[in-house]
Amino acid sequence: MIDNSMSDSESADMSDSESAGTVDYGRLVWSDDLVLGIASIDEQHREWIALVQAFERAVTEGHPAEEMRRTLAAAVAYTESHFADEQQVMEDAGYPFLDDHLAQHQLAWDRVHAFASGEVADEEVRNSLAEFLPQWLMLHINTADRQFARWLKGSAAAGTPADPAGRVFGDIPV
Repeated sequence: MIDNSMSDSESADMSDSESAGTVDYGRLVWSDDLVLGIASIDEQHREWIALVQAFERAVTEGHPAEEMRRTLAAAVAYTESHFADEQQVMEDAGYPFLDDHLAQHQLAWDRVHAFASGEVADEEVRNSLAEFLPQWLMLHINTADRQFARWLKGSAAAGTPADPAGRVFGDIPV
């Protein structure tokens, strides 16, 4: 479920994309629509979303920079742990698109880590990362992680790995 409440300026900006049938990934909320059917990953996504929501709240409600940094640090630590766990599940399964998936993780990690390391001013963190992190996470779960879940279910049902030549979502940027 996505909270579609927005300001008038955001509404005006969204009018073209709404008419094109795209989804507003601006607000991240856990829902059954995000369930992949891989219990360990689903539970981690649920926890990760809660941490990202805490960070986003700290930013949007104007909490002190110290609290914003604390919630960001918790989300970053969990991100690192989740990426490692997810990679292990994919390696164990023999996922043929692991390199693509890891490239997406690396892009997100590089951006999040730059903000969390203190190299970026608090105001830029407030303005950029609070928008990037929820959008990236929602998009990643609904594309790359869902691709893995579909592959895993398909390979388990057929008893053989999927053909690496055919990515489910060939247009996912890496």
